[in-house]
Amino acid sequence: MKKSLNVLLAIILCATLTLLCACSETETEDTSSEGEYGTLIYGSTDLSDYVTLGEYKNLTIDTSSDEYKAAYKALVEKDLSSSGIVGKKLEGTVAEGDTVNIDYEGKKDGVAFSGGTAQGKDLTIGSGQFIPGFESGLIGVKIGDTVDLNLTFPENYSSAELAGAAVVFTVKVNYVKDSGKVKIEDHYSEFGFNSLKEYEDDARERTIRNLLFEKVLESSDVSDYPDDDKDTFLEAVYDYRNSIYLSNYGVDFETVLKQNNMTKADYISQISASAESQLKDQMIYYSILREENLKPEYELSDSQKKNQAVLDEITTVENVVRDFLYKNAKIK
Repeated sequence: MKKSLNVLLAIILCATLTLLCACSETETEDTSSEGEYGTLIYGSTDLSDYVTLGEYKNLTIDTSSDEYKAAYKALVEKDLSSSGIVGKKLEGTVAEGDTVNIDYEGKKDGVAFSGGTAQGKDLTIGSGQFIPGFESGLIGVKIGDTVDLNLTFPENYSSAELAGAAVVFTVKVNYVKDSGKVKIEDHYSEFGFNSLKEYEDDARERTIRNLLFEKVLESSDVSDYPDDDKDTFLEAVYDYRNSIYLSNYGVDFETVLKQNNMTKADYISQISASAESQLKDQMIYYSILREENLKPEYELSDSQKKNQAVLDEITTVENVVRDFLYKNAKIK
């Protein structure tokens, strides 16, 4: 049903690098940190050549400010949406930009074809996930109604059986997602909290921590990114992605890339620019770590994989520095 672009490639290129520093441990070869700050990444780099730190101690966060309120609201909305908790709009019609939940069945010459049927599928109208005419054909359809869409697959479609074929999709619009209808008061227990106050206290602290680092980020400057450390991080990202595909799909990442006419070098090039925002964060975290002579503990197993250990070390340093910023902040 989807365009010929391989689904796995879409997952590859849309993956968020910010998630890569919170990976679970995996077992493999020996690695250990070689100094008080850890030398798996930035260990031999004089970060003062690259980083000019702004103010990071005694920062003030006013929880009555519009800035805080907007950040708190965004964090709660992200908690809900990332957990798949959504409101359901059951009245009205479908509009451009709506995320609709649909059931559909595609038939060619009256016979359902492989890959053309699904239930409970989420689709954002205008995203271009489906063949021409499918998404636009749902605009104006009443929520709860079922429609038949008479469509034609593109001539260059990846399946020879369906390329250029006339088909009919029978689509039922179950509901339109509506984040405005969801309230954390009804869902806090789904995040493991015993009361709304427990959740609100936790969300408050996370919001403050985020705002504190944003202030440090805004006032600091990173002039360049050391090649060796950038390569170390990108190699760790690639290795992490490879482990995900092996465990979830039973295929290595190199094979997935080959199926999409890509090489490892192509993939590294694709993510290199976006990785620089992560490298900037890391270099600031490590600079504060050294400036304040903080001593995080790196508990790296002898059997732990080196590239995984790189990501774990980055996460450890991040947490230690964020703790320091929070403890040294003025919270109103």
